[in-house]
Amino acid sequence: MQSIIEPYSTAFAKASFSTKNRYKKAQRVPSIWTEVALKTHLGPDITQSNRNIRRLLHLAQASKKDVFYDLGCGRGQLCIIAVSEFGVRHAVGIERLKSRAKKAEQRVRHLGLSRQIEIRNEDFYDSDLYEATIAYNGLMEDFESLQFYEQSLKRECRLVTLSMPLVGVMLNSQDYPFYLMKIPFRKARSVSQWVQTVLSQKMPVKDFFKEIAEDPDYWTDIRTLKALIRRRFR
Repeated sequence: MQSIIEPYSTAFAKASFSTKNRYKKAQRVPSIWTEVALKTHLGPDITQSNRNIRRLLHLAQASKKDVFYDLGCGRGQLCIIAVSEFGVRHAVGIERLKSRAKKAEQRVRHLGLSRQIEIRNEDFYDSDLYEATIAYNGLMEDFESLQFYEQSLKRECRLVTLSMPLVGVMLNSQDYPFYLMKIPFRKARSVSQWVQTVLSQKMPVKDFFKEIAEDPDYWTDIRTLKALIRRRFR
């Protein structure tokens, strides 16, 4: 299986994946990205390397007992590796963009994994997630996220996010750029406590915003982040 999977990811990496360059590009147009993400739950077509996918799944301790959900699955690579290398019982990739979902379905069929992997062409906010024991979302958080996950994911489900944990939620573990939080979420008592969990160090909140704005690895819009913090800690 490895010989089939690797060429796909290698081609994607050469064509479209350079973390720093893509993050810098995203930060040059934050208002456009924020508007699209918040209104449509669609993200840019960025493909994680197989190495990062394995780091994510190791962080989540994925095993044959798990049902893995990728919320915004793109071409389905996370689901494919979760099933073929980590042996998860079942994987579900949810992708709102029809062309990406179709590509994911084609790849799954080509690899003979149709029984283990389901691709749904829909908005994950409208999808049933209750069977998930591991869920991954690489999109920027929006104002609905916290309540949505608390209501949609069952107890002990491990949620993994990219670049930053959910605002106001304490971590269970991390392997940057991936952050893992379990349901039910443990809430931070203050903004300062949450900032410390993001950066693994104490830092004034104003310096935290400066750090996020200047570091291209933190793929988020400062205005949206500030609004989320105000809402979660009011």
